[in-house]
Amino acid sequence: MDVKGFVVDQLGHFSVYDLPEVLFVILVAALLGYALARFGARQTGTVLKQMAFWAAAAALAAVFVRSQLPMAALMLAAAVLAGKRSYEMGNDALFFSVLVVGIGCGSGATVVVVLAMIPYLFLMRWAFGPASRS
Repeated sequence: MDVKGFVVDQLGHFSVYDLPEVLFVILVAALLGYALARFGARQTGTVLKQMAFWAAAAALAAVFVRSQLPMAALMLAAAVLAGKRSYEMGNDALFFSVLVVGIGCGSGATVVVVLAMIPYLFLMRWAFGPASRS
């Protein structure tokens, strides 16, 4: 197998033309989550950033599950794991994000996960930066 074939195999159920859409939906979801928290719920401070990040996390999860039932079941299991932990591992958003990344890579969409991480990492740093840590 050549390098090009290896990369194409790691796109999962996505095509090359889907990649800009993945980046677009993550960023728009973050913007809309921010707007909803700011102008709808009249929140301020770190809540705005964290709601924007959670919207981006949900968009990333939806990107992976929208065309595959087994992926939807895995994502549901990840959500249950993130919400039902009986011990403290840190931030729920971080834990859920790590599960989404693992599921995305495990489904064979590693290239898509790597590209989606570019805006996602910046959103995470913005939402959970030094000013929002307690």
